[in-house]
Amino acid sequence: MHLRLLFSAALLGTFSSVYAAEILVRSWAQDTYERSKNEDGTPSQQSYVFFKGQYHPGSYLDDPEAGTPFQEVTTALKEQLAKRNYKLTSSPAIADLILVVHWGELTPQGDAFEDGIEASMDEDIGDDPNAFNMSGVSETAKRSNAQIIGTTRMYEIHKYSLTRQLLEQAVKEDRYFINVIAFDRVEVTQRLKDTPLPEPKWTTQLSVPSSRKLIDTTAFGILAKTGGSYFGENIEDLNFMRQGEKRGVVKVGELEFIESIPVEENTD
Repeated sequence: MHLRLLFSAALLGTFSSVYAAEILVRSWAQDTYERSKNEDGTPSQQSYVFFKGQYHPGSYLDDPEAGTPFQEVTTALKEQLAKRNYKLTSSPAIADLILVVHWGELTPQGDAFEDGIEASMDEDIGDDPNAFNMSGVSETAKRSNAQIIGTTRMYEIHKYSLTRQLLEQAVKEDRYFINVIAFDRVEVTQRLKDTPLPEPKWTTQLSVPSSRKLIDTTAFGILAKTGGSYFGENIEDLNFMRQGEKRGVVKVGELEFIESIPVEENTD
């Protein structure tokens, strides 16, 4: 299975203002996940049902239940999935795929601030000035966030590379995210009792820096629209893109030897 990452730089219009925001996309699929093609070249239709995953309300909502509901997120996803010829069905018994959707907002700095307040009231901390770093995010939190938004690859990249610095920044900032994980319905329903879930057929992870100007419903709509180009696909590189640009997915087949180029002999 190939794990691919893609950074996209998108110009987003919100409340009549336009500003730059970084959309992070990680999309991969099993090597064996292949969809046949219709006569017009589009992928053949696959049916699916949604399954509610985990919701992360972030640390800024007074009422965690006041965040964007699951139905609003899936409504935005449904429209974009249709463009990839995935069809929502009302009958789980006949669906080809089960799409598990996790969504919400990661607020590592806000969480760190709250943890710091609690830690300062803990008598067991003592006088250790390193017990909590109010200005930073713990390594445990960064690794957890990296897994949620799909940036764990950064730990394989040299620590001084620009790519790693960008990915490390992403796990330390507030971000809205949507993760769509596609399982084969037959593999899930026919697995033995108490056995783990099968490997997903494909996964797409999307996130964008949150802002007090960028409300969550707007952000999730933007993420769903961006993901529409990548559901069920492997992304072959890591790059910056603008919203609306299209990136082809390259699948390299078996190399074939055609002919050699004659080399002139040196008569000198």
